[in-house]
Amino acid sequence: MISFIAAFNLPDASDRDPGAFLRRAALLVGERMSSMGPEPRITVEVLPEVGGGWALLTPEPRARLALLDQVVTDTHAVLLFGELQGESRAAPARAVLRAWTSGGGDAVAALDGNFSAIVVDREERTASVISDLLGRRALRTLHADGVLYVSPHDVALVATGACPVEIDHASACSIITADWSIGGRPLLARVEPGDPAHWLRLRGGRLERLPAPLGLFERRIDARDAAAVRERIDRIVDTMRENTRFAAAGCDTVRADLTAGIDSRAAFALVASIVPAERIVAKTTGATDSLDVRVARRIAALVGVRHEHRELDLPIHDDFSRHADLIAFHMNGDSSAKRAIDRYPSWDDRPLGFEGGGGEIFRGYYYARPGQYTRVARANADDVTAFFVRKWRRPTALSFRSPDPLAAVRERTRSVVEAMFRRSPDLHDVLDQFYLFERYGRWGAITSRFAWWKTFSPYASPSVVRLAFGLPSPIGTHAGLHDAIVRRFLPSARGILVNDNSLLPLQGPGLTRLLARDLLYVTGELWRAATAWRGRSGKKRRSADAMRADMLAGPLHDHARDVLLSRDSIAVDLLGHEPVARLLDEHRARRQHLESLCNLLSIEHFRRLATSTAAAASSR
Repeated sequence: MISFIAAFNLPDASDRDPGAFLRRAALLVGERMSSMGPEPRITVEVLPEVGGGWALLTPEPRARLALLDQVVTDTHAVLLFGELQGESRAAPARAVLRAWTSGGGDAVAALDGNFSAIVVDREERTASVISDLLGRRALRTLHADGVLYVSPHDVALVATGACPVEIDHASACSIITADWSIGGRPLLARVEPGDPAHWLRLRGGRLERLPAPLGLFERRIDARDAAAVRERIDRIVDTMRENTRFAAAGCDTVRADLTAGIDSRAAFALVASIVPAERIVAKTTGATDSLDVRVARRIAALVGVRHEHRELDLPIHDDFSRHADLIAFHMNGDSSAKRAIDRYPSWDDRPLGFEGGGGEIFRGYYYARPGQYTRVARANADDVTAFFVRKWRRPTALSFRSPDPLAAVRERTRSVVEAMFRRSPDLHDVLDQFYLFERYGRWGAITSRFAWWKTFSPYASPSVVRLAFGLPSPIGTHAGLHDAIVRRFLPSARGILVNDNSLLPLQGPGLTRLLARDLLYVTGELWRAATAWRGRSGKKRRSADAMRADMLAGPLHDHARDVLLSRDSIAVDLLGHEPVARLLDEHRARRQHLESLCNLLSIEHFRRLATSTAAAASSR
């Protein structure tokens, strides 16, 4: 486990000594969470001149995770959650301090990395909270009685005693229906989310919200300038490769997560171009004859890389409960408990893993399928909001006691989309922003917030994203980035079908390619349906989610029922006792509500953690 609490401008009363106050809050969280990970070590940094400081809870040795870095000088103090990319990776907190002293919050926000930072100016008596462009490590804040509390974990804020456990029903509804809380709104009603588009500054008890430079859509390339487009793609590839080189430096062995998909293939090609084959292990989760394993094994063999695969490790009841608590803590309840239907994590040293998270931004995630590209053309904020609600499907499939939470989710979605239209009136830019800041920046933040996942994605780079958004719209069609990477570094894998329905040379602009992509996708889907109809799909090629659905319908059913049907559960509060019982029964019979039930489970595990922490805080 890794956590921290920062508090600034504490009252001057003698019984609220900053060091003692922060230590008590940290101990509360440490006591509650120590059963879910290594024994934490607590360190406290007190900054008397700003009336505050921070407490860190980290496993020993701290360097094993490298998620936190700090620096304290006579004039400034920096606490960093995450890491920077490039040469700054070795001393990220000092790089943040250099950026701050040269250009303030704007310069810090423009850094390349996956981080959030608290910067204290000890002379100006200010504390600032800043995150990178993608916002996957964005911090949570609570401003109460002139005090600013900051932490990546909401339960740590509850431990201070200043944050009541009041569940925001709209946030819970959003997690259930859309898989994450739109706009990043926390489950705790009093907590505020970090936002890449703004940074916070506390001065004299007053909190200011200042715009951060996103650096998107600047000096865009003309779509008719094919040479400039190619040159930009080459720059993106070179930047990704250089970031991969820095990430792999000093690693004796690296793990490359490889599937039949397009994103992991390009990431694997980058790794294979830098790291000797004997130091790479390609890994895939799935049954021996599953599509992912078969394709990954074939690609690994092309470059002489050892390939390993593992079946999904299905947990016993106690492991699932502990794992669900751990995920709920790190993701603040904003995640699916289906991720807990797997091996309980180990904090042992393991090779750095390279994966393809975030690659969808370069291939138009929300307009990549036949018909979607034209269906939302010339749409406005209302049309795009309706498009997302239709895509989520669950808002109409689930029956809520009150229409108010669902209406609030729609309004939040509309507000987010309107802000994106203000940055660019181009529809495809809006869809790409929604993927970047919402789906990947929030739903896809798991690899950033799970301290036991040591992974790196070459796509998750603010500098790479800024370069991409300089391409002509729509960037997901013009880029052809994945094909450019594989063509340069792994050409022998270029002709292997992606997920049995796509071909790398068809990536990129042009009507012919677009029609060919759609035709190949449709024929692939028809072939898959025909294969399933003939009964061949039952031949052990089940997905990981199918195995999870079986576990939830079987060994974990009683646990899910006890948690979700408890008298004070959020599930009963939002949906009602009978609808929740019906969901559980229908899933047991037909395995069709995995996501809905696991989202509800994660929310409820988080609520119980927060409630027990609040009770411990009140007894101190």
